[in-house]
Amino acid sequence: MQKKLLILAPGLCLAALPGWAEDLTFTHPSGATATFYGQLNLTYQRVDDGEESFDDFVDNGNSVSRLGFWVDVPMGENKLRFNFETGLGFKTTSDTNQIDDPDWIDWQRTDLRKFEAVYIANFGSVWIGQGSMATDGVAEIDNSGTSVVGYANLPDTAGGYEFRDGDTLSGISIGDTFKDFDGSRRFRVRYDTPEFSGFTFSAAYGEEILAEDDDATYYDVALRYAYDTDVYKAAAGIGYAWKSDDDDDTEQLVASTSIQHLPTGLSATLAAGDGRDDNGSYGYIKLGWAGDLIDYGSTAVSIDYFDGSDYVISGSDSKSWGIQAVQKFDDYNLEAYLGYREYQFDDDTGADYQDISALLLGTRWKF
Repeated sequence: MQKKLLILAPGLCLAALPGWAEDLTFTHPSGATATFYGQLNLTYQRVDDGEESFDDFVDNGNSVSRLGFWVDVPMGENKLRFNFETGLGFKTTSDTNQIDDPDWIDWQRTDLRKFEAVYIANFGSVWIGQGSMATDGVAEIDNSGTSVVGYANLPDTAGGYEFRDGDTLSGISIGDTFKDFDGSRRFRVRYDTPEFSGFTFSAAYGEEILAEDDDATYYDVALRYAYDTDVYKAAAGIGYAWKSDDDDDTEQLVASTSIQHLPTGLSATLAAGDGRDDNGSYGYIKLGWAGDLIDYGSTAVSIDYFDGSDYVISGSDSKSWGIQAVQKFDDYNLEAYLGYREYQFDDDTGADYQDISALLLGTRWKF
């Protein structure tokens, strides 16, 4: 019963404290402001690996529960900003698997998402500290309104589960075979140009300081585009990243685009990535619709398909399809969602991998 109540916690908080999260910005007489924010995103997860089914109440790895704050300091026409953000350390959908049962709460330093400063001026923005590399999010641009329950990074839904070869666990997981090669967060220096006709260029250099045994250096560049009118909402991005260390240098190229036709609510999302050097490649497509079916907020539905190759084993195939639905409740900053996905993996070794299916049912509350 305790775990079942966790998924309802956001709604219960809102019912008990209406208006509590309406204004969490505090202003100093100097003009500096501090804005606090966060979210709870708890979900019921059910995974079937072809032989057994597994049920759990966990944090949604597509968009983990978190707390953070921004401090904004005006400096004439420029601005200095500080950001701190941490995950809450709950067990996530990407942590669960057939073998281990991780602690439900186990905060680690890798849950620190951001501690960074950014100076914003007419020449652009300079970032320093733990935060997004230039390609973070470039593979995952999505205007469908359903990314909270399903998007291009498929391992976030159930990445720890292994495919069964017959009735035996193969040692090959969803996380191994469905990578989208999106950028990550590192301790980095990053520069973003000002926006020119919707385009922004970014470049970053960083290192991994939160995880152990990672002495590599990371570099990446990205180009983003955004276009908004009363008819279309569109965004696109392309990025190139490389990792250099003593043992293995790797490169990856990613791109994605998403466009929504606002009068009809129809949307299309495309993504592709290449891990280079036989580390895998993929294409991803999502079609969606969003509109007002009820008075509480917009409804969004979508279907998607992922087609990858050469993950783990040269000549392998990774395929997945999913369906998603999200209902917003605007007065409460709440989203309820349901998603179903199937994963398929095949290779030329003669193994008989069974399909894996995953179901998510949850709520995300933002404040």
